[in-house]
Amino acid sequence: MDPLASINPYISLKDGSQLGQVYEKLPAKSARFLRYKGTEKTPGSSESIIIFDFEIHEVATVKSQYSALSYTWGHPVLNDFKDDLSHTVICNGQRMPIGLNLHEALQHIYIESDITPSLFWVDAVCINQSDLAERAAQVTLMTSIYFNAANVVVWLGKDDEDAREAYALLSEYTPALREIVLDPLSATADGGIRAGAINLYDDEELHKRYNITTRSMDSWKSLVRFFSRRWFSRIWIVQEMVFNQSHLMCCGPLRFDWRDLDLFVSLVFGAQWHGLNFRGLERETQRIAYVFTFHREIRLTSTEYLDNDPHLGKLSPEQQLYEVAQGHLISSALLEATDPRDRVFAITAFVNSFATRVRIQPIWLKADYSLQTAEVMLRTAQVLLWKTRSLKMLSYVSDLSHRAESDLPSWMPHFHIPGAVAAVESLLDMHQGTKYHAGSLSIEVPTFADVYLHLDSPGQELEAQAFQLDTVEQVIRFESGGLLNLLAVCLELPLEYHNGQSPVEVLWRTLIAGRTDTAFPAPPETVSEFAKYVQSGLIGIALPALTAGDRDQLTKLIVLLNEIATRCPHPSVPTAAGFSNLLTAVMDDLDGCLRMLVRLHATLTYRTMITPTHAGQKGKALVRTRKGYLGLAPHSTEPGDEVWLLKGAKVFHVLRGTESSAEVAAAPRMLLGEAYVHGFMEGEALRLEGMSYSPVTIK
Repeated sequence: MDPLASINPYISLKDGSQLGQVYEKLPAKSARFLRYKGTEKTPGSSESIIIFDFEIHEVATVKSQYSALSYTWGHPVLNDFKDDLSHTVICNGQRMPIGLNLHEALQHIYIESDITPSLFWVDAVCINQSDLAERAAQVTLMTSIYFNAANVVVWLGKDDEDAREAYALLSEYTPALREIVLDPLSATADGGIRAGAINLYDDEELHKRYNITTRSMDSWKSLVRFFSRRWFSRIWIVQEMVFNQSHLMCCGPLRFDWRDLDLFVSLVFGAQWHGLNFRGLERETQRIAYVFTFHREIRLTSTEYLDNDPHLGKLSPEQQLYEVAQGHLISSALLEATDPRDRVFAITAFVNSFATRVRIQPIWLKADYSLQTAEVMLRTAQVLLWKTRSLKMLSYVSDLSHRAESDLPSWMPHFHIPGAVAAVESLLDMHQGTKYHAGSLSIEVPTFADVYLHLDSPGQELEAQAFQLDTVEQVIRFESGGLLNLLAVCLELPLEYHNGQSPVEVLWRTLIAGRTDTAFPAPPETVSEFAKYVQSGLIGIALPALTAGDRDQLTKLIVLLNEIATRCPHPSVPTAAGFSNLLTAVMDDLDGCLRMLVRLHATLTYRTMITPTHAGQKGKALVRTRKGYLGLAPHSTEPGDEVWLLKGAKVFHVLRGTESSAEVAAAPRMLLGEAYVHGFMEGEALRLEGMSYSPVTIK
């Protein structure tokens, strides 16, 4: 019995002698197809049962003579739906159980519409799901099956109110988008619209110019819910759409065009999606963006676009292949798979496709459903670490507060859990994050990792050459004490940081991980945005305290400003006297103050720069080390945790030892996650006196 039978209901139902006789053994490179024979009425019901005969063909010999179905096995909308597979079709004279969504798809295709392909391929029926060897062989053949199909019939599920509203919105807005795209995208003098700045929600001028009506927020939320149908987030649909460009997308009687959907998401969602208030749907909007971005990424890897990628240009063809494979594994992290092993197996076709481009024979795990999930993940990690000679993978380990219990070692990201990796929000994925090179003296000449995996040991430890930079002494979490606690750390830093910067400058640069959206290191003028951030934050603290008569909070604020002004004054942090004057002016004009705060909140770019402290499951914590270094570390970091530079890494990593590791340097440690250490992200640690690598083991 397959250990994953509980999530693949077709396994147990098809593991019977009567169905075993229906499934003849498949020759190599061949697949079963459904030949439509008609319908028959179900006694006592208005429904008709669809009748098929199985036909076995070598896939290449029936090119363009059949259609293939793309759908989701579970409910098209609900995530917790339990399908009892109470519906049936007849194949070779035998009644065969199928799920609700497949039943509704076949009813629509053969009874309610004129689609009716004479020869059809449907994975749940055409593959003997109880035969592990056949499942693996057919997964390997999947690319060929979809590539050779005349078209792919996409079934999104039955239509509902959300789907109909989404259809109406897209039908009106998509033609307007095509007109907008034809405008001079870079022009501004004559009113041309910049790419990535299309506000279809409430831009009245845009609506008037292109003759489109304003849609309510409820209408936009319907669109989000439509895009949240489970089909869109299935990992297998990527190859089903990429390897065949002829799609018929059905949502009940509604028809959609994938190119229109992709155009809409790329131009509208990315431009002002986060400006809309989708309370309760934030995860869905994030997934929508990820899904369509991943599709585009896959398509680009099959073109010459990556030939101009500056990072890949520094790598050998073999390293390029596995860097791309690793990218696919990370980028697909929000997509779903009924079987977690398919997170690896589903990207095999794309790995092979890129391998053909760079003329490399790939080493990649073939679909093998006799392997346990942990083994699939570890073998894949072994290949990627070995071939990329990069430690990028370690940046996607979840924070301990959100790390699911697992047999996997702490250094292994949970690729098998939907959303676990995507929720990490790595430093490397931020704007300018690719410019970090903590483990190399130059970004142009990268140092490669030196690791060894002990996959034959019970703990599957990773052994790396590493240098311990320091030990964490203080942890300041953003949600605990807010701005005042962040400013207070300036009183604990050296008056002159190791790179000559003042405590306040070290703080404002560290909070944004040293970069802006357009530059690394952050340009000096960024401090003006920090000053606005401090000013609005202090007012936001003082006004409620005054209203509530909280003298302790006010005293704490004034004392802190006095201490900073005395020890490490900086123009971005007001003195106590200066802030008192500002507060007096505010109290004299509360309405003006509120308008100012609203304006600051809307225009304050520093607030968007401090992404590392807010993004991800918990956001990064601000940490100070024993030697006075300041950085950003995983939220679960505690005093006593160690900051390490692993050879070849672009960022630092925080490790947690045990009582034994305090006494024995070689004792295994746990990986908490990646870290930013200010003043050390461009190879500075490599120049420290006495710096040398030694082995460290991560369990």
